[in-house]
Amino acid sequence: MLTANSLSIWQYLSAFPAMLAGRRHHRAALRIELAQLFEVEVGRIVLFDSGRAAFGALLRLHGVQAGDEVIVPAFTCVVVPNQVPPTGATLRFVDVGRDSLNFDWLALDAAITPHTRVVVVPHNFGIACEVPTWLREKQRHVRFVDDAAHGFASRCDGQWLGTYHDGAFFSFEYSKNLTGGIGGMALLPAGSELPPAVLPELPCGDEWRLAATLKAHLLSARWPLLGRCTMAAVRRLGMVYRSGDGEVARGEPHPPRAMPLLSAVLLRRQLPTLAASIAHKQQLATRYQRALATLPDVQQWPAPQGTHWVRYPFALPFAVTDKAALARQLSAASGLNIGVWFDDVIHPAGAFRHGYVAGSAPHGERLAASVLNLPMNIALPADAQLERKLARLSRALAELLRQHKDPA
Repeated sequence: MLTANSLSIWQYLSAFPAMLAGRRHHRAALRIELAQLFEVEVGRIVLFDSGRAAFGALLRLHGVQAGDEVIVPAFTCVVVPNQVPPTGATLRFVDVGRDSLNFDWLALDAAITPHTRVVVVPHNFGIACEVPTWLREKQRHVRFVDDAAHGFASRCDGQWLGTYHDGAFFSFEYSKNLTGGIGGMALLPAGSELPPAVLPELPCGDEWRLAATLKAHLLSARWPLLGRCTMAAVRRLGMVYRSGDGEVARGEPHPPRAMPLLSAVLLRRQLPTLAASIAHKQQLATRYQRALATLPDVQQWPAPQGTHWVRYPFALPFAVTDKAALARQLSAASGLNIGVWFDDVIHPAGAFRHGYVAGSAPHGERLAASVLNLPMNIALPADAQLERKLARLSRALAELLRQHKDPA
């Protein structure tokens, strides 16, 4: 997958000498800069090494405990539900809307019980939404927490995603809109604070793995062959930094740690160019929307003007048995990097399911079997070459649709 969405090679290289200023300096400065962006008090910004650790902190903030329920959308990444069992609360999956990447509010209302303490509100692919006032007033015992991992700097009706519910967690992982390699942030509700905590630091060896892996992602976004060779070398040397197997295969919660120094510096480097990055990605989204609109059977989703897309999604009108193989086929035909998020209601396919019962979320399962996505990356020019690639993609999709309608 084409990642390091908003990070330039120069920002990456210039981060290393800046690291000499130290962890304390860069983390404090980053908190101030993020608070200024979101127009909130600095105390509401708490930094972690991952978005899932930030979610765990928000669960503790809201006092989630045994006897409570936490509702998670049945179209999410496994690391989100992983954080719930350690609290003692019951984890429940609720289907997304039939024509939405996020919740159907009426269906969510019907699913809430007196034991529901927290609802995780999805903003998949960066499309920000807001829980209706009538639902919040009816369900006053519920805290609505935003999963803003895909939606850094998205807006809804002019408001920053994360500022209008009961807290939000953001991810700065390789593939996200602000790229720290890893890293996460909790945006606390107004008037709230977390007790001071000294979090463990990332070991020095892992910091070097992070730098090596991020370099491979950056090269892949610009020179695919060089990037693949670099990633292969990084793997052979055992230098890939990734989530632990236990998190994916056994549903283990991620232990919270401090944001790495490299991540903090990289995030600070990108914030001054954020507006330009968003504008460029909007140009990409406009071209994608226009190209896919020539295929009426391909589903797209309307989004607020303030959407900061992490990837641009589209769905086929039928289920795909092997989306990864299809993505490779379409990538080869078009020259674009086609992604498969999410490939299951609990991504990735084969991940720990936390008791999810197949068939209980038909809309999420339909999406997981049919949705693909296009890259949002500052290294991808919105130019005539992109138009040619999109034309090739449209032809490949048209042929795929024709074959599905007429298998003979």
